[in-house]
Amino acid sequence: MYTRLMAPGSRWMQSYSGVRAEVGLGPEVDPSDAAFAFRHAYCYAVSRMQARPSEHARLVLARDPRPTGAAIARAQVAGLSSACRDLGVSLEITDLGIVTTPVWQHSVRLFEAHGGVMVTASHNPICDNGWKYATGVETFAVDPAPPGALLSAAEMGNLIRAANAFSPQPERSPQALSPDPAKRESALAKYVEFVRDAYAPKRAKGTVVLDPNGGAACGICERAFEALGIAPIIVNGNVGEPAHEIDVEQSRPDGTHVLDALAKQVRACSALFGLAYDFDADRGSLTFVVPTGEARIPSPQQASAINAAIALALHRRAGDPRMPAVVASDGTSVRVKRIAEAFGASLHEVETGEINVVTKMRDLEALGLAAVAGVEGPNGGTIFSGTTCRDGTLVGAGALLASADEDLRSIVAEALAPEAELTPGLGGFVEALPKQRTLAEKSTVSMDWQPFVELLESSWQAAFARRLSGDWDRYEISYSSTRTVSPERPLSSGYGWKARLFRAGAEGFLWLRGSRTETGVLRLIADAPNEERAQRLLAAGKALLREVSGDPS
Repeated sequence: MYTRLMAPGSRWMQSYSGVRAEVGLGPEVDPSDAAFAFRHAYCYAVSRMQARPSEHARLVLARDPRPTGAAIARAQVAGLSSACRDLGVSLEITDLGIVTTPVWQHSVRLFEAHGGVMVTASHNPICDNGWKYATGVETFAVDPAPPGALLSAAEMGNLIRAANAFSPQPERSPQALSPDPAKRESALAKYVEFVRDAYAPKRAKGTVVLDPNGGAACGICERAFEALGIAPIIVNGNVGEPAHEIDVEQSRPDGTHVLDALAKQVRACSALFGLAYDFDADRGSLTFVVPTGEARIPSPQQASAINAAIALALHRRAGDPRMPAVVASDGTSVRVKRIAEAFGASLHEVETGEINVVTKMRDLEALGLAAVAGVEGPNGGTIFSGTTCRDGTLVGAGALLASADEDLRSIVAEALAPEAELTPGLGGFVEALPKQRTLAEKSTVSMDWQPFVELLESSWQAAFARRLSGDWDRYEISYSSTRTVSPERPLSSGYGWKARLFRAGAEGFLWLRGSRTETGVLRLIADAPNEERAQRLLAAGKALLREVSGDPS
């Protein structure tokens, strides 16, 4: 399958969405880890100066509250300053301290920076850490991503290869971090202003429960919701003190869900919903209580459907004359396609990956369309119009509109279910969305991707006739590579494979893709109109994998 872009023997996971590894609970990190961070930062600074030559470089630094964050950030600063010293370039670092990834990316544009570094391991365990890099306010052919977004796949690939091959002389003197309170406040104020202006509901009543879980959203999420006219209830709001697992999209071995405690708070407070953040707050997971008193936790794919419907309704309410467009990664449920069709929006598919979605949205805007939202991957992460990354707070802002903005709810009801009555709350909104079931699993395959796909395709027609022809009338095969999806297989080895399935009034798919971050791991998604068909589709996919790989189990 895919080979990780990393030096031999390295334990650092390097992918197009960032770099991470287990580094411990700090506060210091192993000197080899600091040296690795230094090398990446050095090569990143060189790449920024090559893209936009200048006598003066401005970069934005931020981090989440992990215990090793300051140590990794110091190593990054050392690498950046060493590179600029060697290039004869003066360096200005705007240090925001602990803020969310969305605030950091907004700030790259706000301060007109060459780029920036976010020290985080996102939803990974607290003992992990890593970093992400951003594009600058000016971009070039080598780096076609929008300003403030993650680096393009090509740019990040070049950076990873350089960092693995290059050993610059590290700084011997420790680098002190010096957060700028005034610029941090300016960045927060501008971000909150953006959230308010884009997503404030009309006459919303009620409260919400927010769980930043000791992460970067502490102190920021409440400001955003207060700007939306809501007095939120905060749980686990002490910075650097997580009360539960960082990744909240999971069930525990004992059968409980990480969000069960939040759901209990929502019920006790009669709140509209609960919202839990990961540690850098680029993800937000919802829970709500239905009138019977039962808690509901929308799946990631359901959450992306909520986001898409709200974004399209906002576009319609604004009276924007441009044709709306939605960008969906190749693992996105058909329900998002049906929502787009109901609003008369065009749907544009890309390969899974935040940067592919963000860049496609930028391209569509340049063509005169209104790219209202983009679904980043099977995890349901959504990029909203006006930003360049996933944002947990905007997931909550959308849920607030879906729960309590009756004007917007009526727009969605008219588009999706004109003959049905939309029942109250977020639960009623979810019920109005198209029904589709999405199942996902991981598998391991030792073969390389291209010969594996050749075997897969030589077996697919017989597998369809034997296992799926009772549920589906026909299929089409498509391939996805960065921002291109077509029936033509790409020349590159890194692409997604998808069998689209059709019958009267129904659509689904079986999606396969080698993991970008885990060697030998294959991701499998089955999407169908109901649980039974999705289970049969998933079982057929797993059986096909066994046949192709020669595994009799």
